[in-house]
Amino acid sequence: MELTKDHILRGNLSLLQPKHGYRVAVDPIILAGLVELKPGQSVLDVGCGVGTISLILKLRNPSASVTAIDIDADICDICRCNAAENSLEIDVLNVGLENFHENLSHSEKNFDHVVTNPPFFSRESSRISNTKLLANFETLKLSDWLSLCVKKLKNGGRLHIIHHASRVGDILSSLDKKVGALEITPIFPKNGMDAIRVIVQGQKGSRKSTKITGGLVLHDKNGNFSENIKKILESTK
Repeated sequence: MELTKDHILRGNLSLLQPKHGYRVAVDPIILAGLVELKPGQSVLDVGCGVGTISLILKLRNPSASVTAIDIDADICDICRCNAAENSLEIDVLNVGLENFHENLSHSEKNFDHVVTNPPFFSRESSRISNTKLLANFETLKLSDWLSLCVKKLKNGGRLHIIHHASRVGDILSSLDKKVGALEITPIFPKNGMDAIRVIVQGQKGSRKSTKITGGLVLHDKNGNFSENIKKILESTK
């Protein structure tokens, strides 16, 4: 597999990633930027890819305990290389979410935070390569994926999801009565355009109501990243 080495967060984090196929975009960086960790808390990154979210969270929160899982063995190897390259200690496991939940060695451990950037599309709609299939197309139904994520949360723990905006209804129905205090943050390409992504965050066991934020706008009228997005993309704190 041919790899490239790229840098994010003003060069403070380097990432090896496949030259072809799925490559890191702004989605995981934005999601990581909205996760509020307290010192010593634990995080599970489901579908970690090359480790973008996990490594950002560990870089910003050195005392956090970060576990990253992915079904793709080659991608897990790259994630481990990225952790070593950046001198960041995270636990990387090559396992599917359903098997991780059932594994007795992990079944007793629940997390303060679960973060996930699930595949966007149903597997049946795919005619592409297996590598891109694993990154972009569901290996589990979204409802099952999210239910298992919730099961790995401590009571009172927080779930953080970024997904295609068209799936917000599926996300909310999957989380109904399991996660409350939901905060929905739409992400718009530019002002006046429809949202393309949505971030949903909430607390397991909470009965608080749902709210929708003003959202985030990716680009200004000149096509540059907006000031809010720049702060997220460049911040190391």
